[in-house]
Amino acid sequence: MHNVSIQKASELPPPLKSAVVQLLGRPIDADEEVSIAAVPPQQIAPSKSRASVAEKLEAFLNRRAAKVSDVPDDERDAAIDDAVDHLRHSRG
Repeated sequence: MHNVSIQKASELPPPLKSAVVQLLGRPIDADEEVSIAAVPPQQIAPSKSRASVAEKLEAFLNRRAAKVSDVPDDERDAAIDDAVDHLRHSRG
């Protein structure tokens, strides 16, 4: 079962790209990556608002992105492809 999906905007089917644009409230460039995460409700404390959780997630992702900003795109893509391939083949 997947909880996270990451796709290049250029690879999204038009209806999905349209949904992302609608959710973000802005156009997305073809070279942007779109990440979707499904989080079970019990992982979000009731006292926290969705906006607060979204802000913390965005800050976390920005910190992660900063750590690999000096890695060339092709190397990042290859590492992601290797990881996805490993996951696909290690599932039983």
